[in-house]
Amino acid sequence: MSVALLWFRRDLRLQDNPALQAALDAGHDVVPVYIHAPHEEGDWAPGAASDAWRHRSLAALDADLRARGTSLVLRAGDSLSTLQALIAQTGAEAVYWNRKYEPATQPRDAAIKRTLREQGIDAQSCNGSLLF
Repeated sequence: MSVALLWFRRDLRLQDNPALQAALDAGHDVVPVYIHAPHEEGDWAPGAASDAWRHRSLAALDADLRARGTSLVLRAGDSLSTLQALIAQTGAEAVYWNRKYEPATQPRDAAIKRTLREQGIDAQSCNGSLLF
């Protein structure tokens, strides 16, 4: 079975997670990943309250994952190089994530998607935060 990285960002949940569902629908074994990269957030870098929320949310997500027989891979650094290292370590063929819409993150995410696809990785972003 193929492996996909599920790149968690702000959407630290298993329920109603379009990227997770897309990876599972494609038949992948999922490796859940969170990359702490506040330097990539531009003017939207998190403050102390966000740090506290993120810490508790990551712990809760990891507990949910452990209850399902896996765990959250935590990393810090540049998103692209960290994803590339995890792809090499896991043999992942795909990376899935839910989109962010801040001006600083959209160009970064587009560049990550383009670079991964150029390297033969199936990179898919999903709409996880907008209402229709």
